[in-house]
Amino acid sequence: MLNTILVGLGGGLGALARYSTGVYIQDKIESKMPLHTLFINVLGSFLLAYIYSHFKSRGLLVFLGTGFLGGFTTFSTFIVENVNLALEEHVLISFLYIGLSLSLSIGACFLGVVL
Repeated sequence: MLNTILVGLGGGLGALARYSTGVYIQDKIESKMPLHTLFINVLGSFLLAYIYSHFKSRGLLVFLGTGFLGGFTTFSTFIVENVNLALEEHVLISFLYIGLSLSLSIGACFLGVVL
């Protein structure tokens, strides 16, 4: 029961952090590519790898890993943004976004493990 509460609390806080971060980045940087989601998912990949590599507390992993970072990162938004880019005939930007998202997120994950 405690883990369920930790996931719920962490997820809510993560979603608030994602929304706030996304709005902040969108206000600062104008781009056809959804840089706010790219930043959030790359940062989330780094943090998740770092947390799971450096901490062993089950409660902390559940709260931060599954909860907070589960609410912070967003695969579904990434997919919808790519579909919208393609529908708006920005196919090249969509492919660039996919490539950057995958390569930067995997790189950030490796960095999180080795730091």
